[in-house]
Amino acid sequence: MATLAFETVFRGTPPARDSAYLLDQSVGFVKDHWLGYLPDRACWPSELDDRTTVDRRVLFAIGERADDELGAVHTLVATQVWAVGTKRRNAAKLGSVFDANPGTVGANLAHAVRTARADGAVAGYATLARRGDHALARLGAADGGRVLHFGAYDPVAGGPLILDQHVTVGVNALRGSNWSPDGPWSTEQYGDYLRYAREWAERWAPGTATDLVERTLAAAGQALGRA
Repeated sequence: MATLAFETVFRGTPPARDSAYLLDQSVGFVKDHWLGYLPDRACWPSELDDRTTVDRRVLFAIGERADDELGAVHTLVATQVWAVGTKRRNAAKLGSVFDANPGTVGANLAHAVRTARADGAVAGYATLARRGDHALARLGAADGGRVLHFGAYDPVAGGPLILDQHVTVGVNALRGSNWSPDGPWSTEQYGDYLRYAREWAERWAPGTATDLVERTLAAAGQALGRA
């Protein structure tokens, strides 16, 4: 298993949160790849209508309304587009979530976002976990976590962070752990990850936003995956 030193991953002064490194991180997409897999045209967020790229700024704007059923659906769709880009086959995976949970996707995600905002990130994550009271069939842990992040994260207070295969590889390399990059990750693991992120943020520089840590972990994990 690859290992990385803290100073190798978190080098120098942290970039500004309002920078190209974080909030302008974008991917391209093809709208027509997705529309056929949505149960209704209304599920497509209007913010993506006249765009061919999507970045974190747009996702946070959409996520502001993720406590509402339709807003939560928009956040799921937009974060999926951002996560996979131009890969058509992944649109079918999103369609399978709607097919497996008719009429409940928006309600369950909105409930999880409201829970995360009110009771904390771990509580929100727990509602969507495999045995959670608002779990959704075929929704991956990383997919639900992205909705929570863009729907409930606060740059000052913190909140839910993205935990996906790349972040997991980065965490494993720093800690010598053996979490499965494919997930699912337990609620306990998610809570541990958030704690590590807070500790690493303060070690990097006091006051560093934890989503900068997530972004940097993902980049490190992705680089290791390509090695």
